[in-house]
Amino acid sequence: MNFYDELIIELKELVLKNDFETALLKINQELSMPYVPSDIEVQLLEFKTQIFEQISKKANSNNNLNAEYILQLLKSSDREQQAFGINFLNKINLRDKINDVSELLTLERIDNSIKTLILFTLKEQEINKSFDVLYSGVQQSWNPIEIDFEKNFKFITEIDEVISKSIENENPGIAHDAKMLNINFYLNNLDKFNNSFLNEKAAAFILIAIEMLEEKKEMSYIKQWFDFDEDKAHEILKEIKGYEQ
Repeated sequence: MNFYDELIIELKELVLKNDFETALLKINQELSMPYVPSDIEVQLLEFKTQIFEQISKKANSNNNLNAEYILQLLKSSDREQQAFGINFLNKINLRDKINDVSELLTLERIDNSIKTLILFTLKEQEINKSFDVLYSGVQQSWNPIEIDFEKNFKFITEIDEVISKSIENENPGIAHDAKMLNINFYLNNLDKFNNSFLNEKAAAFILIAIEMLEEKKEMSYIKQWFDFDEDKAHEILKEIKGYEQ
């Protein structure tokens, strides 16, 4: 019996025990390896699909939302489970779970993006209360009611529109990646976000998306589609890259 045979047996046992967190950690660890035999990769991805189907069933057991389990997902050290849990959070009455939510916002292992979405959900439910939030390693106090998510998302949409009108026809893949960088940067940097330098931010996201395909372009290349301040765009580019690293 080789390593992969043992791994598959172990994963089956973990799924049977409903130890999804350990199973996902092992699957993701193996999938990140430089080489995985194609047949094993297929099996690992099938396990992953099966696990998330089981998680979805558990979160909606007997058509009733399992609030405790969803909060457990969010407290997981596995980012995929956190991301899965956040999709159900707006279905929970968070007024009944203030202590749990307060704990989530101070856990170091939870990404900024998840905490931003928790704050957004709190505002959606009109919970007018200040929360201590550990964000980028710094303890901050935020009242979600006071965060202008509507204005922020409008600005992000405007950046997406600049991206769409420029490079999307020529290269939809680059446009898609640039838009993903746009929203992810916001979700992970709520504390630094500002509604300024729209074109400069669009240019920076496009250039990084191009570089992700291992192409090298100068900032001036973007000017064929729209005008912007190159110096400011370079400054924003460094800020985004600093976060990505």
